[in-house]
Amino acid sequence: MFKFASPYFLILIPIIAFLFFMKRKEPAIRIPSISLIKKYKMKSRKHLIGKILIFLSSLLMVLALSRPQLVLEDKIIKKNGISIAIVLDLSLSMMENDFRPNRLEVAKSVLDKFIDKRTNDMISLVVFGGDAYTKAPLTFDHNVIKGIVGKLTVNDITSNNSTAIGMGLGVSLNRLKEAKTKTKVVVLLTDGINNSGEMSPEGAAKIAKELGIKVYTVGIGAREFLIRSLWGTQRIKNTELDEPLLEYIAKETDGQYFRAGDIEEFNKIFDMIDQMEKSEVEGRNFYEKQELYENILKISLIILLCGVLFNYLIYVRIP
Repeated sequence: MFKFASPYFLILIPIIAFLFFMKRKEPAIRIPSISLIKKYKMKSRKHLIGKILIFLSSLLMVLALSRPQLVLEDKIIKKNGISIAIVLDLSLSMMENDFRPNRLEVAKSVLDKFIDKRTNDMISLVVFGGDAYTKAPLTFDHNVIKGIVGKLTVNDITSNNSTAIGMGLGVSLNRLKEAKTKTKVVVLLTDGINNSGEMSPEGAAKIAKELGIKVYTVGIGAREFLIRSLWGTQRIKNTELDEPLLEYIAKETDGQYFRAGDIEEFNKIFDMIDQMEKSEVEGRNFYEKQELYENILKISLIILLCGVLFNYLIYVRIP
């Protein structure tokens, strides 16, 4: 598609045409008789070549000012998708090796595959420890999200020795509340107990309910730890995860709670979340604009030089 980025400059074309073609009284040499120069009378119009070239150059300069563009693609599309905020715990406990190599690396791998499946969704990434912040706002550019997820470490959060589930959820709600999609979803992943933050998880859950945002909570960590001692290997129940709280958040927001006790369960959970309801959202395709004014300007300058050459050096007209 061809278009002008600044079409208002085109109004100069009729003005330039009027100035070039208007009749003007030209100066003349006063002599007693023209008989002496009659033999030099020109039958051709070669003396006009320079003026015509200068005129064409002026028109091309106006076209350059109007910034003609060749748009290779520029269309509105409809995408079937939802807005998803992924909220990931980056506290130090995510380095536990009950998942190999550790909980965080497994979570990153699962999220990478999940993002690949959600081709039509806008996705945001929020991380939390003792505080929370947005790593990536809602975007259709999933390569950016995946790149950020792949580089995450527990050192991305300075207060990584505590867990503020309420703050993580609160920041994600702030990301989603302005989204234009009908369906908005939070996927919150944590392996701990809320012990920090100015916002309580219960309070954040109530806000999510008021905003109509579903929260899917995922508890990470083996159900039991194997502890070796002098009396052999003992099984100790994992009490580092506040499952009742995660169940409450999910139930309060019409979401669902999942427990990822091992890598296989982890993958199945996100296969289930992948079946979430989809709704229509308007998006814009990427498109490329090719600017044409530079070439037009170069041509106009060449024509202008030729016009000056003809007008003032080659075909000089005697008044």
